[in-house]
Amino acid sequence: MKTTFDKKKNILSLSGKKSWLVSTNVDMILLYIKLETPIELSLNNRTNFLNSVLAPVYEEKSAIRETFDKRKFLKNLNQGSLTLKNTKITLNNIFFGKNIRGFGHLEQFFVMLSLGIFLVTKVKNIKLKKMFYKAVKTLIVDFNRRNSPKLTVRFHKKNFKKLIHIFDSLPERKVIIGWEFDKIIFFNLLK
Repeated sequence: MKTTFDKKKNILSLSGKKSWLVSTNVDMILLYIKLETPIELSLNNRTNFLNSVLAPVYEEKSAIRETFDKRKFLKNLNQGSLTLKNTKITLNNIFFGKNIRGFGHLEQFFVMLSLGIFLVTKVKNIKLKKMFYKAVKTLIVDFNRRNSPKLTVRFHKKNFKKLIHIFDSLPERKVIIGWEFDKIIFFNLLK
């Protein structure tokens, strides 16, 4: 995601592609963005630096949504990609991820969910496909039990790290461009 910030107008401009996953039809997608260069802000007579932000992206011409084909086990989820072409977001619509209680754990939950769905769709071995599907289904069931995101994530982290190791030994991983880099990112996100 390419980000530029206009300090005079207080506008963040976004260009790039992100995938999204929602459980319903929504007008707004909340996007977590790691900034290329930190934004310097003066708040309460103190200088703060933003390294990442949460930004709402609404349906507009500069934000093109593409929906992926539905899968059997994704009947209640919508998934696709979002292409941003110089989408402008004012600074008053942007907020810190740190200010949202449990945001880091929710982020890890969605990383595990997206990773699990990805693995189920890529694996050809029926036995492994069922095992990966069971892990995704259990993750969703546990999340819906109203446990705290922290407990849900902690309980499933070890299992999802194991799934990454299993996928890493399969021939299907060779078709994934940049898998070695993605694998490192997944392990870092699941620390």
